[in-house]
Amino acid sequence: MEFIDVSAKTIEDAIAKGVAQLAAEGQELVETKVLEQPSNGFLGIGRKPAVVRLFFTSVAKTATQEEVAHVEEQSVAVASQPVATTETEVEDTAVEASVEEKPSKKELSKEDQQEIAEKGKQFLDDMFTQMGLTVVIEKMMTKDKITFQVHGEDLGILIGKHGQTLDAIQYLTNLVAHKDVSGHCHIVVDVENYRSRREETLVNLAKRLASKVKRNRQKVSLEPMNAFERKIIHTALQGDKNVVTNSEGDEPFRHVVISFKK
Repeated sequence: MEFIDVSAKTIEDAIAKGVAQLAAEGQELVETKVLEQPSNGFLGIGRKPAVVRLFFTSVAKTATQEEVAHVEEQSVAVASQPVATTETEVEDTAVEASVEEKPSKKELSKEDQQEIAEKGKQFLDDMFTQMGLTVVIEKMMTKDKITFQVHGEDLGILIGKHGQTLDAIQYLTNLVAHKDVSGHCHIVVDVENYRSRREETLVNLAKRLASKVKRNRQKVSLEPMNAFERKIIHTALQGDKNVVTNSEGDEPFRHVVISFKK
């Protein structure tokens, strides 16, 4: 797998710099690894920057609609194919739920929430400017969540394969926006309502595959997904008494298996 090494003053700055570089070159982020933690040294002597390694795949620039249209075709594995894992026990879906950052118990003031929102939007504005993109960022705020909806032309490059690049941007935005701020307010970054469309697609996919499992009584393995998307599959089928869903394998190859419940 190809990769680039990027250095900057902080880890989040290094990742942001790398994500912008990959997106500008039409690459898809696959995995991030921290090689060196930043160090201030002693009295400025021996100061070292943060170094991260970003693994990526080379792809053509993809439109948002195409990303959504082809997700089902890419998501199904034939039931007869062996699952590359030794873990077979039922996944505790509570673990999957941990993908979303837990809000702080400390009540967040309106001033702190506004500061988080402003820092998050500024970070996104700077990143998109560096990438040469012309976008409009719509901000929506509730008591415990800030959503930035990004609008513009040809923004599929910000999404990446199954939202991997978008997830990286959202992670970095949360890190930067909450730096030196007390309290927590989760930030969601979306592009042209991709996340809601992706969730709808996954729910429909889960129900369709569940029907196939009940009809053939053979398990079906989906492609690897992140914890949030696996949770969508588990939740969509938790009320179906005829199937059971397990998460199997190790990251980044962890995936959902739908089996007939005897």
